[in-house]
Amino acid sequence: MFWRLRKAWPDVKIILRGDGGFSLPEIMNLCEQKDVKYVFGFTSNAVLKRKINYLLDLARLQYFRTQEKSRLFDDVYYAAKSWKKPRRIVMKAEWLEKGGNPRFLVTNLETDSQELYDNFYVQRGATSEHRIKELKLGISADRLSCHKFIVNQFRLFLCQAAYILMLELRASAQGTRLATAQVSRLRETIIKIAAKVSVSVRRTLVELAAHCPFRDDILLMVQRLSSGQQFTFS
Repeated sequence: MFWRLRKAWPDVKIILRGDGGFSLPEIMNLCEQKDVKYVFGFTSNAVLKRKINYLLDLARLQYFRTQEKSRLFDDVYYAAKSWKKPRRIVMKAEWLEKGGNPRFLVTNLETDSQELYDNFYVQRGATSEHRIKELKLGISADRLSCHKFIVNQFRLFLCQAAYILMLELRASAQGTRLATAQVSRLRETIIKIAAKVSVSVRRTLVELAAHCPFRDDILLMVQRLSSGQQFTFS
């Protein structure tokens, strides 16, 4: 991959960004040999926990003083046993109501620690990771337990179709309390609710309970969808 990019654009600076699954010695060695910059998530271990302890203590004190989330950054040079040389580790010490939340990156960039974390690394997922989470938790798209590949493929197609439907529902909820709802919440508030359904030759009547908390929101969504209005997914 690197040499193809180099051949096409010899003067372009290449930066590889990924989660902890990419922080393998083989990948980092190759990046350094080919003059490719990288920023990868890195798994915590006993050594790094000791190195970040002081920063976590400061973040904890700051949290209890302000009662607001505290985030502090620093970096150290660290060499795992499988590495030939030390590498820069960016440390994020975060303290929340539920306690400490330390995170680590390994990189060969010299960018400021917080800027590297906030303005570059966390953008790797942007919206894609949220969409994957919704597919797995909201639609159960990872339930592919059939023995045949083609059957699992068809199940995944059905999950994708269901997800597109949920996106359409959410888009139609613009300006309501459900405008930014996760797929699981949409299922619970729109699909998995009690209603009386009456079917006749001329129409299908769906009657919601008088005290349905999302009655007005659902009514507005139905009006928008039945009008054929086009929506933008978010």
